[in-house]
Amino acid sequence: MTVNTTPYALLVGTGTLYIGAASLAAPAVNAAPGTGWTALGETDGGVKINKTQNIEAFGSDQRTGKVKAVRTEEGITIETNLQESTLENLANVIGGTVTDTAPGSGTIGIRTLKPHAGAIVTEYALLFRGVSAYGDFPAQYYVPRGYFGDDVEMEFTKDGKTLIPVKFEALEDLTAATESERFGLFTMQDAVAA
Repeated sequence: MTVNTTPYALLVGTGTLYIGAASLAAPAVNAAPGTGWTALGETDGGVKINKTQNIEAFGSDQRTGKVKAVRTEEGITIETNLQESTLENLANVIGGTVTDTAPGSGTIGIRTLKPHAGAIVTEYALLFRGVSAYGDFPAQYYVPRGYFGDDVEMEFTKDGKTLIPVKFEALEDLTAATESERFGLFTMQDAVAA
């Protein structure tokens, strides 16, 4: 993780993405992610967290302006490019499974990924670890439930990096303690323990 230096409120640097089984509990912001969380490795081009929404505004015949607004849709998307183009990372993104065949007498070891995923969409919990805006402390964005959406197009060129583009779409966690936590929590440490 990049160290945050003053002024802390101006966030710079990168973070680390982890995935786990859907609904895996969030670790404490100042603790290592622990068992169940898998780091997705180095990223390229930063990590973009986007809070999406659609708001419909309504007026009436008696008014010239809008008099009510209703949020009809909302979501969270997290986008980046995974720089570590391993079959395991690709399998996580497309919902596949890697088969590892060990070397034997006269045979080489290989890993194989079958790209056909079928109708079932694999769900994950997602954790993004970065820096706090309140001091030299950690921060995290936790999404309890979601999936990797969008097409995955990898380019193999002689003068560029082969990246795995990812777009993680949050799903509402209907078992969340409160309605406001259905897309997870954004937590920043702001002080040390007393």
